[in-house]
Amino acid sequence: MPDSRYEFKPFKYSSHDCILNVVGREKEPVRILDVGAASGYLGKMWRSSGHQVAGIDYDAAAAEEARQYYGDFQVADIERFEFPWRGEFDYIVFADVLEHLRDPAAVLRRCIPALKESGKLVISVPNIANWIIRLGLLFGKFDYMDRGILDRTHLRFFTLRSLNQLMGEVSCEVLEAFPTPLPVQLVLPFTRSKWFAPLQEAHYALTRCRKTFFAYQFVILAAPLRTRALLDPEPASRGLVMEKDCVNH
Repeated sequence: MPDSRYEFKPFKYSSHDCILNVVGREKEPVRILDVGAASGYLGKMWRSSGHQVAGIDYDAAAAEEARQYYGDFQVADIERFEFPWRGEFDYIVFADVLEHLRDPAAVLRRCIPALKESGKLVISVPNIANWIIRLGLLFGKFDYMDRGILDRTHLRFFTLRSLNQLMGEVSCEVLEAFPTPLPVQLVLPFTRSKWFAPLQEAHYALTRCRKTFFAYQFVILAAPLRTRALLDPEPASRGLVMEKDCVNH
């Protein structure tokens, strides 16, 4: 599971920026369950926007820092957590979590009853099919690291196709999928400057052009099939995954 080493990515088009924008489309306060909350950086942002937030994390030290931003906070092993809520949340968020789990499908099945009838899942995972990983494999390299797609704590690896398959296994449908570019700003912080904005826009445009090849992560909005039926009763529209920008318009 993620720990306090994992930091908030505040820059445009990052997975955290995308997740915040997806939830930020709500006009009224909603109730959110933040699974794998770490030090609470997402919870802090949601609480400042008036949302009600509950959190879960296995790390007791991180929980001490995070609790102040959550109305309810559980310190627990997510692999064994039973998700005692029923029909309470508008969103359950797994931000950079599923890749750390032995059985993500089992965890998702247990959490789904905690959603309201119209509730949705927001999930971000790294893209193992990113061009950097492909290039490394071409030269026989698959070396684990402290951070990134080949983080040594990752137990599962995802492509956009396998992520869609996982959603099917837990009777959910992907409503929207958002590719995120390589987080150059983490490696080279000076590129967060406004002077690099045109290059960042070009980088994101390239990522969207060939998302399965260039995406660093995928952020998806998904719903249990019961929710999908409420949102769109026309069966002809089902099975479509809409790709959109990570930013609000």
